[in-house]
Amino acid sequence: MVDTLPPEFSGRAFTAAQALRRGVSRERLRRRDIVALGSGVYARRGLAAAQTPFGTLQLKAAALLGDHPGMWLSHVSAARLHGLWLPDRVLRDQRVHLSFPAASDLRARRSGICGHRVSVRPEDVVERSGVRLSSPARVWLDVAGLCSVGELIILGDQLVRRPYPKFDGRSKAHATIQELQALLDHSHGAPGRRRCLAALGSIRMGSDSVQETLLRLALVRAGLPEPELQVPAQPGRRSSPRADLGYPAWKIAIQYEGDTHFTPVQQRADQRRDNVFLAAGWLVLRFNLEDSREGFAQAAEQVRAAIARR
Repeated sequence: MVDTLPPEFSGRAFTAAQALRRGVSRERLRRRDIVALGSGVYARRGLAAAQTPFGTLQLKAAALLGDHPGMWLSHVSAARLHGLWLPDRVLRDQRVHLSFPAASDLRARRSGICGHRVSVRPEDVVERSGVRLSSPARVWLDVAGLCSVGELIILGDQLVRRPYPKFDGRSKAHATIQELQALLDHSHGAPGRRRCLAALGSIRMGSDSVQETLLRLALVRAGLPEPELQVPAQPGRRSSPRADLGYPAWKIAIQYEGDTHFTPVQQRADQRRDNVFLAAGWLVLRFNLEDSREGFAQAAEQVRAAIARR
């Protein structure tokens, strides 16, 4: 058995099986310069210490998939690597989820790993930073059995929204509504499929946050007309400021102000934005976390009163 680690283990994590195949003893893996990441995965202490939780998961996934050809990261684990929103109770699951084709004889039996036998199309599995994982659209179906219909609408809105390259690092949406429909058409019998079908009709492009989706759904649930999304103050002008939601017919603009809107710089920007709406004859309603905490019930009544006055 060798006393030094192979050079290729310096920049990546590795499993005990991979170490043994390279002549590294189990006793060597217990030394202080090595850290156990869980599920039989190890890494040099310096490499492990430099990682965010995202990076640690990526290291573990790459190592595990090296021992499990034909599998891919899926469910909650894939959602984390894609940066997708999920309810807190679902994110508490720290296991590594691996999927494999239903027709294969593969197995995923290891502490801290949850295996899933699934039927997928080629486009349902993608690669990110060298890790094979469920596509964002497939993740929506993967986790459907763990989520309510409302939560699947929130996740669906996130998938189809048009990203901002400066902040999101990408220029294309994760998926289109048509692609989500095609996925469900192919996935008869998949756990959670019925919930996805119930959610699909309420997914809209243009919601930039969880709270914007919750506000939209609350207005509809209160019996109000469904608001439009990303409503321009000056239609036809590309540089026009936009409202998160709104009713152009009544010139009612609705903004959801998250925590980032309460910095001095952002407050000044929001004031200038709102002034464009006000000067054009719009009524501007602004809601925040306190409104969300009461389920936007008072917000819905304020919107109802505003429509009645217009």
